[in-house]
Amino acid sequence: MKILEVNQHYWPENFRITEICETLVERGHDVTALVGLPNYPTGIVPKEYKWFRNRKQERNGVHIRRCFEIGRKPGKLGLAINYVSFTFSATLKALFMKKDFDVIYSFSTSPVLMSLPGAILKRITGKPLVIYVLDLWPACLAIMNISPDSWFYKFMGKVSKWIYQQADVLLYSSKRFQEKMLEAHGIQMPDEHYLPQFADEIFEITLPEKKFDGTYHFVFAGNVGKVQGMDVLMNAAAALKNEPVHWHIIGDGSYLDECKALAERLSIQNCVTFYGRKPLEEMPAHYAMADAMLVSISDNISINDTLPGKVQSYMAVGKPILGTAGAETIWAIETAQCGYCSPADDTEAFVEIVRKFINEPEKHKQMGENGQKYYYAHFTKKYHMDKLEKLFYTLTGKE
Repeated sequence: MKILEVNQHYWPENFRITEICETLVERGHDVTALVGLPNYPTGIVPKEYKWFRNRKQERNGVHIRRCFEIGRKPGKLGLAINYVSFTFSATLKALFMKKDFDVIYSFSTSPVLMSLPGAILKRITGKPLVIYVLDLWPACLAIMNISPDSWFYKFMGKVSKWIYQQADVLLYSSKRFQEKMLEAHGIQMPDEHYLPQFADEIFEITLPEKKFDGTYHFVFAGNVGKVQGMDVLMNAAAALKNEPVHWHIIGDGSYLDECKALAERLSIQNCVTFYGRKPLEEMPAHYAMADAMLVSISDNISINDTLPGKVQSYMAVGKPILGTAGAETIWAIETAQCGYCSPADDTEAFVEIVRKFINEPEKHKQMGENGQKYYYAHFTKKYHMDKLEKLFYTLTGKE
């Protein structure tokens, strides 16, 4: 089967689509990835990709075809130029490339415009189009403080709806997208098209049982951005600084310096350690020191209905989870019975669940085991790839 994948981001950027494409090749398929120039998250396009170099690459069997794009810059205008430059150049390239593929697949992170070339190809060729919805548009505009009453929000609402309507199948990564898609665009997404993300296979291990050393170690791993709700973690650390608790923050991001400054103002340097970004292969060792893993998201309409990918990796290694997040994350943790989660941006409620966790040491092991069991039932790479491949066979009649 010949698969055309359309997505702005790809290797060497750290996005799951690279692994998905390479796994499809391992399963015997011919995969072409129509993607942009690497520049996420720095906005700097490496020199080896400038001046039309490396526009065609082959990596692990995937045919990579890169389109021109202007590197992302801070601010609304800078991001808009980045998004539009890719969308325009990818659409142009799509019109002139061979149309011998069997199915079009779009791994749709933000913005939804990255799926536009696939939608146009669907209209031209009649080939089936599958869009994997990881961010729901135009709701994501809220993160940039763009009002739903603005002309731009309404315009993007119409564009988003048109793109989604072109898909033969809309796969969705979070349960709540089903309700929100129907509410925003009148489009139904059946239960069978729910396809959660998976964790890196490096986390599919059982860590050695951790012995309590007199201090509870809580580990946050991932991007440290404004939307990650780091203020709640820091304020909770301050509220609990006289308790036997240490907070480990592993990761980098736009909010890291502010987070460190907040920790200093709150005088919690003795109970919070910042590690910066660490290589993926080192992460299981960092997870091993945790009595519980942390997930935090700010109360923002654009992300409340998403399930952060770190939740799957936390479950995979069998660690309890403590969260302050939106409804989708609360649902996942409660359904798996693998920890506790309070509403986003509620420090008092989060402190309460941390204290509850500390006072129930007899439940910790079972929480970790519950999460790991749930992961292997719903979140594995094999489950994801089997379902995706079966859908492609059904749509193309190639099976």
